[in-house]
Amino acid sequence: MEIKKIYASKYGQTVHTMKPQYEVRGNAVYRTIYHPQGGNAALPDFKIRGDKMYTTAHHEAGAQPNAWYTIKNGAIHNTGYHPEGVKARESFHIR
Repeated sequence: MEIKKIYASKYGQTVHTMKPQYEVRGNAVYRTIYHPQGGNAALPDFKIRGDKMYTTAHHEAGAQPNAWYTIKNGAIHNTGYHPEGVKARESFHIR
């Protein structure tokens, strides 16, 4: 199984932060030790279905019926259902 890392975008630019905040294993997204709210969670915060990311029951907001993020070309963008709303640029990069 290939493990991918998710990096926060830096100030909305295409550059990412040095430390990955999340790790993708299969279709589940887990916090890393570098996540600002505490890391190395044993349970996933998000599930990926197609090109969308949904919160799980283990996320602090709980499982939401609508996707918070959409994934396109290695960039992760907020959807209109994200608490912060849609941003002009991507929120994360996946590598």
